[in-house]
Formats: sequence, structure tokens, C-alpha cells
Amino acid sequence: MNSISPKKINKIDEEKCDGCGLCIPSCPEGALQLIDGKARLVRDFYCDGLGACIAHCPQDAITVIEREAEAYDERKVMENILEQGDDVLKQHLHHLREHGADDYLQEALL
Repeated sequence: MNSISPKKINKIDEEKCDGCGLCIPSCPEGALQLIDGKARLVRDFYCDGLGACIAHCPQDAITVIEREAEAYDERKVMENILEQGDDVLKQHLHHLREHGADDYLQEALL
């Protein structure tokens, strides 16, 4: 089990979210899902807090905050991503490089 500590994590404002789902494919880690017509952060340990989904939200419903959450787990993320195919893997690795997340990138490439 991952430890709980303060970390940067995405927050979805349910009042602003219209359930369009445009943020979902931009999160190759698998942290977001549509539930009851709203985007929801469903796995803290899949959220790297880098905010790839933010630019895809036309309602500005997603922000990055700091709060107590399970630590990000690149190994669990990679297990999830590998099941989704090469395109999702490439998107994730590009995302990590683009944000300078070198520690996560090194772990992903192991």
C-alpha cells in the first residue's frame, strides 16, 4: 500500500464539469473516469499531478492542488498503460519528458 502524504494532485470542480470527457484520453495514467456524468479522479496513486488533462478541459474544471493523497506509483501506472498499447505508452513517456519528470521517466523505462 502506498503511503499517504501531501502531494500535487488534480482536482475536478464538479460544479464546472459538464461531463464532456475530453480530459479522459489525455490521462494515459488512468486516474480519471466518467462517473454519473462527471469526470472524477478515481485513483490518487495514478495521478502524477502534472496536469496533462487541464488543457483538454473546456470548462476550466481541473486544477492542480496540494493535498494528502496516496503517493504516485509509476510501476502501477506502467502496468495499466502497457495493457492499453503502444500509442498510450508513447503518450505517457512524452508527457513525462515534456514536464521534466525525469525520476518518473527513469522508473518507467526500467
